[in-house]
Amino acid sequence: MYKILIIEDEYHIRNIIKEYFSLNHLEVIEACNGYEALNLMNESIDLILLDIMMPGIDGYEVCKLLREKTKKPLLFISALSEDENQLKAYQLGADDYITKPFKPSILYAKCMAMIKRDQKIEQEIITLGHIQLDKTNHLLIVDNQSIELSHKEYELLVYLCEHPQQLLNRDQILNKIWGYDYYGDGRAVDTYIKKLRKKLGIYACYIQTVIKTGYMLKVVSDDEIIQTNTR
Repeated sequence: MYKILIIEDEYHIRNIIKEYFSLNHLEVIEACNGYEALNLMNESIDLILLDIMMPGIDGYEVCKLLREKTKKPLLFISALSEDENQLKAYQLGADDYITKPFKPSILYAKCMAMIKRDQKIEQEIITLGHIQLDKTNHLLIVDNQSIELSHKEYELLVYLCEHPQQLLNRDQILNKIWGYDYYGDGRAVDTYIKKLRKKLGIYACYIQTVIKTGYMLKVVSDDEIIQTNTR
């Protein structure tokens, strides 16, 4: 069951959304102001619905603060229909904007489309230990820092990440990454493994050498990482 956080100070609007969404098997978490929403926000939330005009801190400020904590889909629901209001919302990180009054069925359809799109994007990120591989943007992410990869580095890391704890010999890697018509030797693999290890920094030990055979990507414990980097 997907979980929706509704941040709206008007009870009847929250109730209309909650009733319709609940009938369609969505769990709804309610917040009547921005402060309450910031306390309720957590990783289990799949999508955020956010009003603009609220007591305390307005929706714009809430959006700004939420975007420091999460990348989950965020949709503004507001009576403000002017272009500048919508533009500001998008500039602050909103994914969509719907004006009041709206049909619950349309809002529901928008929410489901955004959730499914977000899930598809998440599937394009491989997470192994402290590293991530963003297949959409061809980036290596180490401790939340994005690191650019060359085309061959990216292809090699994808191959390793998609076969964790599996020994890949040099011929397998050459055939997969360089192609069957490549006439060089296995030293090309060794060179690019060295490049990847440098970009992995303290997590270079994730790529393990199997002597005279090939390489294996294996997530090791933090203790092993510390020991490796203090030798």
